Amino acid sequence: MQVNFKNLSENLVIIVVSVLLGGVIGYAASVKSHKITVEQLRPTIEKAIDKETIKNEIKNEIRVAKIKKSDSVKIVLEPMNNQKPINLIAAKDSCVALKLLSDRERRRLKRKGVL
Repeated sequence: MQVNFKNLSENLVIIVVSVLLGGVIGYAASVKSHKITVEQLRPTIEKAIDKETIKNEIKNEIRVAKIKKSDSVKIVLEPMNNQKPINLIAAKDSCVALKLLSDRERRRLKRKGVL
């Protein structure tokens, strides 16, 4: 059995070209689909970020009054922490009318402080 180098080289060139072409097409398709997905999900991501914004304030202050010789030394370190989430709920047109909610759902919303 003899190897025909002309056919072998032609087949190798065809394989290399098809692999390169497939790689370019696959890369272009994945980049385009990624851009489309990001554009479609941008409003959802922005709403989620706005909804979950939490403002944290941590102030560590040490207050020491004048100490007299006769006083016993008492140092109280109480950091002033205010770490409460701030969630603003805005009424939108897409909200469900309260009349359509069941009693159980209304009670649940009242417990959460929405109503």
